[in-house]
Parts: sequence; C-alpha cells; structure tokens
Amino acid sequence: KWLDSLERRFQGLTIPQFPLFIATANGLIYLMAQFQPVFVNRLTLDPFALRTGEWWRAVTFLFVPRLDMNPIFFVFWLLFLYQMAQALENAWGEFRFFVFYLSGAAATVLAAVLIAQEPLWNGFLYASLLLSYATLYPDVELLIFPLPFGIKIKYLGWIAWLWVGFMFVAGSFAVRVTIGASLLNYAVFFAADIGKSIRLRLEVYRNRRKFRG
Repeated sequence: KWLDSLERRFQGLTIPQFPLFIATANGLIYLMAQFQPVFVNRLTLDPFALRTGEWWRAVTFLFVPRLDMNPIFFVFWLLFLYQMAQALENAWGEFRFFVFYLSGAAATVLAAVLIAQEPLWNGFLYASLLLSYATLYPDVELLIFPLPFGIKIKYLGWIAWLWVGFMFVAGSFAVRVTIGASLLNYAVFFAADIGKSIRLRLEVYRNRRKFRG
C-alpha cells in the first residue's frame, strides 16, 4: 500500500531506461579505470571522504564495478546485469524498480555515514538484484560459456544466498553492515510474500500429518 501511495505521488521521479543507465554507467567507469585507475578511488563509498563533503561518492559508488575482471567476462556480466534489471523493471514497473534500487543504495549510504569506518562495496547491492531475479523468475535458464547447457536462475540464487551467508559470518563488521543495508530492499519487497509462503508450507505440512494420522 505504501508503494502504491508513493507511486501516485512521485511516479515521475524516475530515470528513463534505468536498467540501461546502470549497465552503461558501469561500463564507462570500467573503461575509465583502464586509463585512470587512481581517479576511480575518488568514486568509491569512503565514509571519511563522504563525511568531509565528497558527496558525489553517494552516487558514483553505485556504478564502480570489479575492476579486476577480464574484459570479455565483464561484457558478459554487463549483459547479465542489464537482463536482470530489465526483467525486474518489467515485473514491477519503472517506479517500483527505481524505488527498489534506490532504497538499497540509500541504506548503504546511511550505513557509511553513521556506522562504517572503512569503504563499503556495492557488490551486495547487485546481489540483491540477482536474488530478486531468482525469486521472480526461478526457472529462467542462463547460458554460461563454455558450458553446453543452461543453468536455472534459482540455482544461482541459492549460490548467492550461500555466498552472502558465508560473507556475513566470516567478513568484517563493515561487510556485515554492507550486507544488512544492501539487502534491505529485498526484505522490503519480498518479506510479506516469503512469510505467506512459509505459512502455507507449514499449513500443508500440518494437514498432511493430520491426514496420515
């Protein structure tokens, strides 16, 4: 209901073709890093720099990719990123996808300003896109070169959950803060549906036990 209310009030406050904008921004910063790698350090989410007035980092950190990726692999990653973002926008509409992305970003920035003492990464925010994509389109198959067969997105989602869980347990305090902030958007959008699904499964399980009894 609150999303419906926001959409009625602020439906024009979106970025047209936002999935394409996300992928393009990542690509441009990756290319920039090949020529000016030091300059990219001024784009990351450094809490100390942010508190001293380098406010642009609150936006630019969103589009700083892993700079150590192979160029060919990076192109495939960009295409996959665009595919996920476009699918989520198709499912929710432009405004709701923008709110989803913005809420995760805003929570991460607030964590950097109020809590963190070291730079925060955007990787878990992009993990929230994958988890959402796997939740909405679990049976979509992704072709991964050089594998001769496709992999269903739900399996990648399970791997992502295992990775997030491992990083939360084994990572530093800053990593835990980043995970909590970055996945806030997933919790907001899917908590109610997940709760209903769990209750339904429990009810089915109890009914089966009664029937067998």
